Amino acid sequence: MTFEKVAQTRFKKKSSFIADQILRMINTGRYKAGSKLPSERVISEQMGVSRPSLREAVSALQIVGILESRPGDGTYVSAPLAPEDLTRQALTVLEECDSPYENMQARKAMEIGAAQLAIKVATDADLILLKEAWDEKCERGRRGNLEEYLLYGKEFHLAIARATKNRVIEGIMEKLLDLTIQPLWINMRREYFLDDPSRIELMLDIHDRIVKAISNRDTARTIRELEIHFDIQIEQIYNENDENSHDHQVKPTLIAENKEVIAEIFAERRRVSV
Repeated sequence: MTFEKVAQTRFKKKSSFIADQILRMINTGRYKAGSKLPSERVISEQMGVSRPSLREAVSALQIVGILESRPGDGTYVSAPLAPEDLTRQALTVLEECDSPYENMQARKAMEIGAAQLAIKVATDADLILLKEAWDEKCERGRRGNLEEYLLYGKEFHLAIARATKNRVIEGIMEKLLDLTIQPLWINMRREYFLDDPSRIELMLDIHDRIVKAISNRDTARTIRELEIHFDIQIEQIYNENDENSHDHQVKPTLIAENKEVIAEIFAERRRVSV
């Protein structure tokens, strides 16, 4: 049972074509309820698409209950058939939601520049507000309140934009951050943390390092921490290591390249907790 190569379709996005093809495979009985889908590598190679597009399609089908992800195992069909209403819901999510992948790319470019400007022009009061926003986000993460942690992330990142004293930057960042409460984004972030709960500790510590770097007005360290923040999320959420991908490219082995940094983060956390 193989998947077809992506071709020109009625859909705006490749992820919609991918979801539609998986739905057709389910409705024709090729994949029944309880059966496991091939690995993402296999599907992406057969369709000629990248992991980001495939991940977004699978996430939309998880949102409506057609597929389920089993951490450490794979993706399974959870419905015997894909009813028309659920099919429509899944495709609507994909067609109307912006790509989390592209959003993170845009935010990375914008936020690094915004942080550099904030370091130059932010007042001490701005830095206090940034720290307060971080404390609120951190508290929710430490409590294990994943939903609030994800939703409150907007306030933390907006605090960086506001510290630039530039209304254009703030407006652009607010628009980008508004996209992070769309269903596709929320589900992919939730799956990311549920798949490995230790990831929230890593992200909390990376955010803490960002705040300290900005507060110390250390431009080089701020850029480094923000790059780590976005690159690790992109690689882990999308698991993009396919060098033959056509529609998105992610630099592979980002986590491997930052092993020393990650080890330093956890070592520092252990010293603080002792």
